[in-house]
Amino acid sequence: MREKWRVRRGWMKVHAMIDIETDQILGLEVTDESVQDDPLFTPLLGQALEKCGKAHPIRQVLADWGYSRIHGFNAMEKRGIKSGVKTRENAATRSTGSPYRAECVRERMKSGGYREWADETGYGMREKIEGVFSSVKRIFGESVTASSRQGIMREVMMKFNCYNLPVSMSV
Repeated sequence: MREKWRVRRGWMKVHAMIDIETDQILGLEVTDESVQDDPLFTPLLGQALEKCGKAHPIRQVLADWGYSRIHGFNAMEKRGIKSGVKTRENAATRSTGSPYRAECVRERMKSGGYREWADETGYGMREKIEGVFSSVKRIFGESVTASSRQGIMREVMMKFNCYNLPVSMSV
């Protein structure tokens, strides 16, 4: 249908933050493909902190280099959260708006390379989010029945929230 009528509808992006021990979704945002990842880091972190509360503090955040921006590092530093955010190989080691980001870049360089840094930070556990996405797609399917953009976003949000129900009950 899409090819026949030359209609490009785009796709939805799901931005999520999960607890790697329980696979529970702590923060969730659904957007279209035009929205970049990094502006949603702080709202996702806020949702996660609200869900966890003071009883279960967030100790570390693991994320790919799409979230390696100054405001994300400043948000983590402000809350005392250790960074496991991958930075680019040529990232600046000087403080250009975030001393914490520069410190994290220097630590990554000191650790002896990407593999050593990944082992130290547990960066491989970041792949658990892909497992959550895969589970949601297997359980609820990849397609949506809604036709409006807002309806599609609501439907996707409901799928992820429904996934979270049994996970939160088993914790």
